[in-house]
Amino acid sequence: EQQAQALFKSWFVDNINPNWEETPLSEVANFYGGYSYKGDELVDNSDVAMATIKNFDRAGGFKLDGYKPIIPSSKLKEEHKANLFDILVAHTDLTQNAEVIGNAEPILSFGSFTEIIYSMDLVKVVPKENFPYKFLLLALLKNRFFKAHSLGYVNGTTVLHLSKKALPDYNVYKPTNEEADKMNSIFEGIYTKMARHLGEIEKLSQLRDTLLPRLM
Repeated sequence: EQQAQALFKSWFVDNINPNWEETPLSEVANFYGGYSYKGDELVDNSDVAMATIKNFDRAGGFKLDGYKPIIPSSKLKEEHKANLFDILVAHTDLTQNAEVIGNAEPILSFGSFTEIIYSMDLVKVVPKENFPYKFLLLALLKNRFFKAHSLGYVNGTTVLHLSKKALPDYNVYKPTNEEADKMNSIFEGIYTKMARHLGEIEKLSQLRDTLLPRLM
């Protein structure tokens, strides 16, 4: 993550190309609201899990223990489903410090589940065909500039909510297609490695939980 942030700073802050076009995020990405669920849809065991704001670590990063097993109703739409490396942005926060709201995180693992959907507290950001660079788009959102922008769109008292205008109104610098393709490939390598490490941690944790009772 530190490597990704250092690359972003080098390309888009310290050495930004003045010829790059500044464009609204809505020109290069689509936004999809999450699934509105009822409490009785949450269960103890299911092959389907729902990503929530509890998947967002307040120190940054994606936590697998935030998944909630669910049996969704027929209201579930295709756009409510999430794939590996899809970008989710938190639009709700239960603390007044706004530690999570406006944070962008990729889905790095499904954990033990076969399908992931995401809750109404999250918004999925999907690159458009004119900018098919998911990992570069992730880097453009996973930084202090987007976080600062988001804080200007927060409302609420007990529970904080991020305005739906925050994402479309955010401006990003758009490199040439050749540059964007190279950047995207580098970011893809970093986040693929992070996902692989997370998978190894999962396996080791399962092994520990299986063996430790026997050893005791």
